Amino acid sequence: MGYALRDAPLNDADHKPGLPALRSSGGDGGGGMTENIEPRVRKLENDVAVISHNLAVLTVRSESFATHADVANVRTEMATMRGELTERMTFMGGEFKGEFISLRGEMALMRGELKEEMASLRGELKEDMASLKGELKGDIVSLRGEIHETLQKAINKQTVLLLTIIPATLAAIAAVAAWFK
Repeated sequence: MGYALRDAPLNDADHKPGLPALRSSGGDGGGGMTENIEPRVRKLENDVAVISHNLAVLTVRSESFATHADVANVRTEMATMRGELTERMTFMGGEFKGEFISLRGEMALMRGELKEEMASLRGELKEDMASLKGELKGDIVSLRGEIHETLQKAINKQTVLLLTIIPATLAAIAAVAAWFK
């Protein structure tokens, strides 16, 4: 019965950094253990202790790992939630569409009311403007008449004055001319 460690070739190519170089004691292989076996065994024992510790940590961690069943449950829950969400969104979309249609109808109604009110205001404005136009025409005609009458009176006064002053001035000029002659 052979041991793999005992039967492995010992040369410098197998040497790992930090480990003593392996040297064969020579001979026929019956007592072929190397001289530095104790440090190697200690190193292997330390490595086994580290591996055991790491395995214990991984074992504890693996208890919280998700199993295939856990993943399947999460997928099922997600599919259920996706379906519920889709259903809610579809329902809300229908509600929003209904509200939108309702608002559109209200806006059309308000637009019609606004058009009617604007037409009514336009009519009132036209009537008011026509009334003001008539009043302004009447006021202008009245003022024109008053101005014409006032001007006529002023012209008449000026005419009377001129007709009075001109003959008097001519008589005065004739008298002065006669006096110098």
